[in-house]
Amino acid sequence: MRRSPVVLAVTLSTLAMLPGAGAAQDAPIVFEVAGGAAVPVGSFADGTGAGEGAEAGASLSVNFVLPRSGRPSIYLGFSQHRFGCTEAGCADGGEYVATGFNVGVRFTLLRGHTAVPWIRLGGITTRVETPDLPAPDTGVSDLGFGGEAGVGVYVGWERIAIQPMLTFSTVGSTLPGGETLGLRFLTGQLAVAFPF
Repeated sequence: MRRSPVVLAVTLSTLAMLPGAGAAQDAPIVFEVAGGAAVPVGSFADGTGAGEGAEAGASLSVNFVLPRSGRPSIYLGFSQHRFGCTEAGCADGGEYVATGFNVGVRFTLLRGHTAVPWIRLGGITTRVETPDLPAPDTGVSDLGFGGEAGVGVYVGWERIAIQPMLTFSTVGSTLPGGETLGLRFLTGQLAVAFPF
């Protein structure tokens, strides 16, 4: 077990030195499907306001990336994040479902290798379903607007790639009862990407 981090580091370093395969990012479009976990931070995780005190849950996203040679790529996506909300006042096993769209730019930090690190900045929209909260906050929130920042590594070949990535998101949504729920969370995902 102790050798696993060393083996992973050596494997990624070796992949990073392989030339040329990162050119898949120059395809006209890249389709990505990602899954992982969303982890609340700040007051969203441990606050005492309306809807605060959420717990980690599953995360899913789909993105379309438009690579542009020598320039930042544009991405457009859809995401859904689930958060446990028992500590926030939900019934046992209750959860929030945060669904929305994101759009932004991705900056490639290294080109010409199999492993290509990147960062991204963008805007997001979110609606939060709170079916398990007590009235008056039960229901679906208003559309909220916020932002995100992320880092990742595109490990790609000619027709497929994988991408571990970490994203911080912040967005405020108004609950049906009029209270504002501030969602602050980290998302760790592994994506499978298909360049076309």
